[in-house]
Amino acid sequence: MDRVINFLNDTREDLRSSMAKDAAAIKNESIRIDGSPKSSKILNSNGEQSVGQLDKELLYDFQRKITFSKNERQDSASTVLLDKRTPYESLLDMSNEDQLIDKLLHSGGMIADKLKGSRQQIILVASLIDRIPNLAGLARTCEVFRSAGLAIANKNILTDKQFQLISVTAEKWVPVLEVPVESMKVFLEKKKHEGFAILGLEQTANSIPLDRYNFPTKTVLVVGREKEGIPVEIIHMLDACIEIPQLGVVRSLNVHVSGAIALWEYTRQQRML
Repeated sequence: MDRVINFLNDTREDLRSSMAKDAAAIKNESIRIDGSPKSSKILNSNGEQSVGQLDKELLYDFQRKITFSKNERQDSASTVLLDKRTPYESLLDMSNEDQLIDKLLHSGGMIADKLKGSRQQIILVASLIDRIPNLAGLARTCEVFRSAGLAIANKNILTDKQFQLISVTAEKWVPVLEVPVESMKVFLEKKKHEGFAILGLEQTANSIPLDRYNFPTKTVLVVGREKEGIPVEIIHMLDACIEIPQLGVVRSLNVHVSGAIALWEYTRQQRML
């Protein structure tokens, strides 16, 4: 029984540390969802319980018990006497911590559900891009700014090791649509009929500087190929082209960087509404 109690104490200590880290991450995520550092309150469907109260309970620092190294326990036959609780009390503590874990998982599920329901209404179309680092970077950017979706030419690329290394699981949190290059026109027409503004991120004779353009809430943003940009036949379908003002000598930015800047400007404008 002494060996069992010692094992449970060691396991419980590791579990406390892991739960504290997870709880802190969940609170940070809930602050991002609410958009205010002062409140992490999320009501359930009945408006009765808030995660804010649960976060407060979860984030109390856990009491560290008096523990000794394994060598010290082996050297002293009386180590178990330092913890004067009975085996029943130790097991009861484990039961209480199981309930705390259930609350932690439940709150995490509520936050994930709210994340899915709080996306911005912008879709980034990257079907013309074929370089994995650029696609992975755009997937990560779309997830960070909670885009409604990312369109790519082939979803098989999501399993590529280089893609996953750069995206850091972003593809699991942002909707990824498969829109082959030959289907882009049909996709853009469909979105136009759904009320989306179809924009292109491209330098053209009539392109509008990014800092002077007011994004519609429902926006589809097309980014071009790494070198050639957006083909003429696609440009003719666009409601407008926007470009990022540049001050340097180099003609253009990397497509991932350009897409990230445009997504942030859209996000900045939406946050001001």
